[in-house]
Amino acid sequence: MRILEGGQTPIAAGQGVSEAAATIHPWVKWWTLRPDPAVARLDRAVERLHGLVAGALDGRGRLTPGVETELLAIMGELTVGLIPEAADRAERLAARLAQ
Repeated sequence: MRILEGGQTPIAAGQGVSEAAATIHPWVKWWTLRPDPAVARLDRAVERLHGLVAGALDGRGRLTPGVETELLAIMGELTVGLIPEAADRAERLAARLAQ
């Protein structure tokens, strides 16, 4: 069954992942494999944060509210695809925690 004339057959529930992957347009594959400097920056900042967050815990083993807020903001930016902004925020937080 075709959705529209010339359209592709829809992916059915339970269809194997390998079958669905074959329907991805070639430019989408190129886009996802393209190196992105913001992703590399984010990766480095998150690695740095991983070691620094333990020092930001309060006496009861919880994150301080400011650090928790920043981490939630980073996750929110990532959720909506704002990778450069998330990288900036993660770098700023890592610098702040390193002091």
